[in-house]
Amino acid sequence: MSVRPPLPRRVAPPTPTSDVKKNRAQASSAPSLPPRGPTATGQRKYEDIPDLTRLLARKPPPPPLPAATVSKRLSTLSDMPTPRRGMTLTPFSVAMHLATPATPPTPPPVNLTSKPAFSVEVVEEETTPSCIECRDFSSADAHAACFPRHTIRSVEELAYALAAPFTEEIDKARVAFTWLHHNIAYDTGAFFSGNIQASSAESTLASGLAVCDGYAGLFERLTELMGLQTHKVTGHGKGYGYTALAPGDPLPQVTMNHAWNCISIDGEWRLVDPCWGSGHLGDGGIYTAKFAPKWFTCSPTEFGTRHFPEDPSFQLTPEEFSWEDYILAPESPPIPPIFEELGFTSMTLQPSTKYIPERQFITFSISKRCEHMSTAEEDNYVFVIKTSDKDFTPLRYDNNQGAWTANVFTPRAGTVFLYAVDTIDGQDAFGVGVAAYSQAKGKKGMSFKGLATWTITHL
Repeated sequence: MSVRPPLPRRVAPPTPTSDVKKNRAQASSAPSLPPRGPTATGQRKYEDIPDLTRLLARKPPPPPLPAATVSKRLSTLSDMPTPRRGMTLTPFSVAMHLATPATPPTPPPVNLTSKPAFSVEVVEEETTPSCIECRDFSSADAHAACFPRHTIRSVEELAYALAAPFTEEIDKARVAFTWLHHNIAYDTGAFFSGNIQASSAESTLASGLAVCDGYAGLFERLTELMGLQTHKVTGHGKGYGYTALAPGDPLPQVTMNHAWNCISIDGEWRLVDPCWGSGHLGDGGIYTAKFAPKWFTCSPTEFGTRHFPEDPSFQLTPEEFSWEDYILAPESPPIPPIFEELGFTSMTLQPSTKYIPERQFITFSISKRCEHMSTAEEDNYVFVIKTSDKDFTPLRYDNNQGAWTANVFTPRAGTVFLYAVDTIDGQDAFGVGVAAYSQAKGKKGMSFKGLATWTITHL
């Protein structure tokens, strides 16, 4: 892996192609969102987006909306006015209703003569740390589900309706990401026949079908209409049909088979894959629409394990990695979706490679995606390692390492499994703790959820 030359090395993302310029020119003549930032007229204008050389310095995203605010916004959907004759409630009118809060009633005057004659100690409310990994996106995700594709008349109307209740850029980007999951399906017919036609944001919205380029194109157009700076990125993705190279295989030529987005959110460039975030192709080429928020929140380093951009400026990593680094990287242990749903990430799974040596003590460990996520026993399952010739060994949480760990001697051959203890004696085992598990082991029936597997090999 080569070390990047000294800054300034990066430049801003490349100038958009003629097609993108054409789309942006069309968008400029369409209704746009109110500007951002205070002005003399009381409106807001959008801030300048810094270039990429300034964006590797991370800053935490803004805190999530208070739960009371989220509940109030969602409750407004139930008190929409009844349409008059000849009046239709469009996504635009729904968005305007959501964006205009009702005027609160005026409280009665306070009788100051009844003021208590004792002092009250003011205690500052503790705030919960916030970051993109543990941020509450429930408001944006719920709002995205309110606008079925068949009710939408234009991309411009959709962008306004989706963004109307939100002021934070992160929520505007998220609502567009989630809307694509609900309303656009992967075009398996075009993909498997090889008959993939060029698409536009308008054609994707009209058909409800797209391959990766269509997802990235519509996401780019929607977020640009919301006032965000977004680029469509082309490159290679280790997606459906990808097989890791065997040891000794020659280095293949660079190929480009995928598209995703690079977007500036609150002054930070981030990588987003709305296609993989919407669903996936499984065995037999069957498409499953399954929401995968990981592809909205993961770091550039994690993103780069399965994405290689044609333009290296879109890697966004501290060190630039080559095609050889990317395509010859050791294969990771297979993990099912439940692994990430429990708050873990493959980036902190150890061992990090699928193949592990025989007859050695190996430390197995897992840790949460975010330091703000609970590691308390009552908020987690018990995790165990099972080898082909050993009993179940529980992982114990190590505060110094910030991870669940276990040191296990590997057998001569076979497979090592990481499990979560799902049930004990027919009851949900979530939160039971290692002590209760150890007491029940061998005495009560148990079931397990598979989280990862490693293959024993002679190295």
